[in-house]
Amino acid sequence: MFSKNRLFIQAVLILTCCLGLPFANAESQPLCYNLSNFHGTYSIVATYGANIAMALGTRTVDASGNMTGTFYINEPTTGSTTGARTIVSGTQVGTIAVNCDGTGVVTRVLTLASGGTVNTFDDFLVTGAIVRNGRLVITQITDMTRAPSAIVPGGIFVFRTWTRVPDWNDFLAAIPPLSLPR
Repeated sequence: MFSKNRLFIQAVLILTCCLGLPFANAESQPLCYNLSNFHGTYSIVATYGANIAMALGTRTVDASGNMTGTFYINEPTTGSTTGARTIVSGTQVGTIAVNCDGTGVVTRVLTLASGGTVNTFDDFLVTGAIVRNGRLVITQITDMTRAPSAIVPGGIFVFRTWTRVPDWNDFLAAIPPLSLPR
């Protein structure tokens, strides 16, 4: 009798451990970033070097990593001895490639309002995200150019912060479910 009870207890213990492993393993698995996590619109604030120029813009990214956007740069007027400033504007299109750890590359083509185009690459790091319905939603990104700015002269590197702008889906997700009295 003693050996049957002992075998039963061992079987229950083994079964409990085996059933608990998938849950423990699922909790310890980190979430992985992918292109669909970028889906949304972002406001952009860019700093050129030590505040030599600044830019504001927007970028919209679809679930496949295709990006479009606009920008306005407040830069020094070339040749000015009085500190005059010039506003440069344009649009951009590009694609995003992301790694599971939230690092990646943006490949962009900038089109200036004056007609010129510039190809550029930016390296980024996801610096903010939330989990909604078991899925990562990126809320903030920091990026930097690989090469000096092709728009602002002087060999200046650009650093940008992306902040996700709430959209209609964010608004709907914040509304509690409606419960009607019976």
